[in-house]
Amino acid sequence: MSFINIIRTLFAFSVLFCSAASAYENPIVVSYAVQPINKFNQQLGQAQQESLKWTQAPESISAHYSGDNFTLARIKNFEGKVVTYSVSQQNSKHPKMLLILSMEKQKGLWSVDAAKLTWQCKNGLHFGTDRC
Repeated sequence: MSFINIIRTLFAFSVLFCSAASAYENPIVVSYAVQPINKFNQQLGQAQQESLKWTQAPESISAHYSGDNFTLARIKNFEGKVVTYSVSQQNSKHPKMLLILSMEKQKGLWSVDAAKLTWQCKNGLHFGTDRC
């Protein structure tokens, strides 16, 4: 194998590896189902008035919204909002789900702006609302 072919092979491998790692860090979402937030925001507002501990940080707010079947995978700041990504536990009967919450803090109080749910079909490379 020539030196040029070795370099090409290493480059191709590094591109594939970086693409796979990047896809894991930044999931490809092609479609999502908007989830209700009004009732949750009412509960969140009431809980904040009562100074409940889970209302103090985006991570715990996200966990409260998503429930026990989801694990926080990533949190980031985007355009003045906090976005959390929570992934469902692996289940043989249901596809892996990704819940994306966007929230912001105004006048010392948190509120959820949007909740989006998407799923990954078995062996899928992206998250979407396709039937599995």
